[in-house]
Amino acid sequence: MSYKSAPFMTIHKKVFICMLLGQMACSYALGIAGTALTQASEPLGLNSFWMGLIGAGTLIGLMGSIVVGNLADHIGRRRLFNLDMILFTIISLAQFFVVGPISLFILRIALGLMIAVDYTVGSALLTEWLPDRLAAKFQSYLIIFWSIGFVASYFVGSTINNLGIGTWKWIFMSSALFSIIAAVVRIVLNIPESPEWLTTVGKKEKALNLIHEQLGSEYSLPNVEHEESEKVNWSELFNKHNRINTLVGSIFYGCQVFPYFGVSIFIPILVKNMNMGNGSTSGTIYNIFVVVGAIVGVVLFDRISRRAFLMTTFYVPAIAVIGMIIFQKAPMAITIILFSIFALGMAASVVAENPYPPELFLARLRASGVGVVIAISRIGAALGTFLLPIIVDRFSAYTALGVCAAVLIFGGLFCQKYAPETSNK
Repeated sequence: MSYKSAPFMTIHKKVFICMLLGQMACSYALGIAGTALTQASEPLGLNSFWMGLIGAGTLIGLMGSIVVGNLADHIGRRRLFNLDMILFTIISLAQFFVVGPISLFILRIALGLMIAVDYTVGSALLTEWLPDRLAAKFQSYLIIFWSIGFVASYFVGSTINNLGIGTWKWIFMSSALFSIIAAVVRIVLNIPESPEWLTTVGKKEKALNLIHEQLGSEYSLPNVEHEESEKVNWSELFNKHNRINTLVGSIFYGCQVFPYFGVSIFIPILVKNMNMGNGSTSGTIYNIFVVVGAIVGVVLFDRISRRAFLMTTFYVPAIAVIGMIIFQKAPMAITIILFSIFALGMAASVVAENPYPPELFLARLRASGVGVVIAISRIGAALGTFLLPIIVDRFSAYTALGVCAAVLIFGGLFCQKYAPETSNK
């Protein structure tokens, strides 16, 4: 019997726990930038350009996933996965010692590279260890924990104050709290290599022994559809068999994260320039709906087709954003309701980001494929985060929202035309 048909067992729990802790650490580090930069703007003398650039630093670093994914397909998942959170913690702590915007920007890029490792390698490891019937479901569950980490960054960042001129350093450094826990748990649990990857590099006997050790002697390797000796090459992702899936993964991901990170990271700047009353209250409402949206997304994900899920989670927040622009003079309650719908829709949309990209690629190309998808998508995320404070500063908050709406509509139309249905995978 194939090990991919096994029931949910201890090894699966271990991989999932290590992944969810890493997801919380990564999302916290991404989210904390907005609150920290608000505090750092005066001590560091940051203008809107530097605010956007440093805010986008981790997302620029995430583009390194294109290298990380290919590396993981050559040397395996385990070593990168277990080392990642240790380096993540060191870089997080180093943020306390920065002396200017350039050194902070470099450290944020380095932190983004560590997040790239977790996203790329962790996603492949979870998909390849978990039973087929559970892999996508547990990938979608991760977004709840990702959202909790992201929202926690807003509330923790908002409560750290009165620490003098270096308050912003403590806020940035606080990302080490989650990563230390994740690093210790990964060291203790010591996740083994992926049997599926071992098979693709010709180590069938080692893979089989690992399966027997972790799951039992009644389980074996699944049928492998490719030659073991085949080498992984990036160009394969853009050949006639894979290029549509590579483009779909990249564009759906990029068009989601452009508005999500642009708005979520700089929520204090945005609500200050909109008809939303008290900025702290509006930010709290937004972040509450981010968590609610993640839960709604998880509930919906396996109940409707992948294509229907993608289109719904593009078009619903786009309609909400257009409503905010059209009714910008409406009572504040209307703006807050529409903003909450946007938050809910965007949070639901990112549920697809963990399970959908791995479903687009075969095992031997999976880490490379997911790595390329994440790298290309980060262009959208980095642009959204970099441009939002600049657009708000030079034009208006509603102009920034208009750009977000255009990106969402484009993403929805592209997926409607090209996105493959992978529910049966």
